Amino acid sequence: MSGGQACPKKWRGAPTPQIAMTRAQMNKFLNIFFLLIAFNFACVSYSFSNEGGRSQALVPSQSSPLRLAVNREKGEDSGFLPLIEGSEAFDARMALASTAVTSLDIQYYIWHHDKTGVALLSKILDAAERGVRVRLLLDDMNLGDDREFLEDLDRHPLLEVRLFNPSASDSQGLSTIARGLQMVFDFSDMNRRMHNKVFIADNTVAVIGGRNIGDEYFDLKENKNFRDLDVLAAGPVTRKLSSTFDEYWNSAQVFGFKNKDQASGDVWKAIRAYRKIERNDSPEALFANQTLKALSPEMIEEYKSKLIWAPCEAMADSPNLDDKNATGLEDQIMKWPMPKNNFLVESAYFIPPPRLLNLFRKLDKSGVKIKVLTNSLQSNDVMLAHAGYMSKRREILGSGAELYEWRMKKVMVKTRQPGGLYASRAGLHSKTFVIDDEYVFIGSMNLDARSIDINTESGMMIQSKALAKVITRFITEGMSEESSWKVSLVCPKSKCEGGADDQTIEWKGKQDGLSVSLDQEPESGFWKRTTAWFLSHLPIEDKL
Repeated sequence: MSGGQACPKKWRGAPTPQIAMTRAQMNKFLNIFFLLIAFNFACVSYSFSNEGGRSQALVPSQSSPLRLAVNREKGEDSGFLPLIEGSEAFDARMALASTAVTSLDIQYYIWHHDKTGVALLSKILDAAERGVRVRLLLDDMNLGDDREFLEDLDRHPLLEVRLFNPSASDSQGLSTIARGLQMVFDFSDMNRRMHNKVFIADNTVAVIGGRNIGDEYFDLKENKNFRDLDVLAAGPVTRKLSSTFDEYWNSAQVFGFKNKDQASGDVWKAIRAYRKIERNDSPEALFANQTLKALSPEMIEEYKSKLIWAPCEAMADSPNLDDKNATGLEDQIMKWPMPKNNFLVESAYFIPPPRLLNLFRKLDKSGVKIKVLTNSLQSNDVMLAHAGYMSKRREILGSGAELYEWRMKKVMVKTRQPGGLYASRAGLHSKTFVIDDEYVFIGSMNLDARSIDINTESGMMIQSKALAKVITRFITEGMSEESSWKVSLVCPKSKCEGGADDQTIEWKGKQDGLSVSLDQEPESGFWKRTTAWFLSHLPIEDKL
């Protein structure tokens, strides 16, 4: 701790109790009283301000290799490259950080302090040292242990860190109690998180999609990784992404560190050494592929040759979720054509609200074929999310949708570390859908109440049959018998005497090369199934 700064105003003082109190009033007073005690003991010296000055996306330098590469006659179309493999998604971010000459605007929900997180951060710090302005915007939910670390990074003259909806306390010592209490007593506000994931280089090329920054998102965690999806975007659409980033960066929900002392020269080098993010010219060697540094003209041309050029729209929620006049991501998506033939969905957490189920029923009646791939109990990394899905599963099947649950199958991962090859189990984390083999959405939004109504999200709708073909293959391969369980309602008898209520849920797939049918959650033990069943009966769907 340092500096002795006071806690934020919202935690100063307590209401004066009336002489006569009801039991409810007394309980409320005691709750506030103990909350204030916790803050008096635990409040740390982080002083935040959302008056750090407005800033805007920069016009890229005329010498920017990215600008020179993308400046081509394509009208208003933008170029896209799907990033399916974890290694290529990581390489794309590293290459952009290494090649940028003007600016990096970066926005994430999670940034882990692991191999990939540190390697990418090292490249970003290198960029700042060569004169690139860096704006790093992170959601505070998972950063309780990283406040001092981020405050140190913020001292570089060209690197600024801001946090979305930060708690008054970190997660060090007694502050953990204060942080937890704020989550409880200010739940409606603190539950609102920034789930966006965007990486923009020179206001020209960007990566957007479902991946956070951490080993498990790039196939580098030995016990469990995620099947995920990003897209590299180049051209006019990046200006919209930058404009949206500016809106978040300058919003009232975003706070920066206050009273910082800038560091340069030997002081900055000492900070990098102390924080163990020293310059590393070959951190890409985490993967057993070609080592990437700054993109050469030849490499840029190779990337360009793979781009699919198409019309699109970048979209995002307003950072101010209380703004009733703001157009939400869901509303922006609904402006695009509705499915007429088929609707293919992959969503890590799938808890459709009533309006989405009603849409499914309407589409089903009009002859639209709907297929949905989501996590199974075995592969889901959030038990509560699966419990919420369980409570909706019969309704989903009754809406006319074909339903598939991803199996946490093993994938082989190649690295340049000793051993070089290991098997890791992969859960589902991607968020994408395809409409009529032509319209593709890739972004951060799951089809659940949390993404639609609580968190902020971002994504991109792209009109391209060529891209739709690639993403359709990605999703349908995930629905294969070897990769997923097909979930159906069946009659245990030859005829269901009581109608739909007599139907049971059946999982069909392949095990050891043989087709099997199961009548309970596959590949999950008794206690895991029981816990999920119990949680599925709690009235918390709107919080998931």
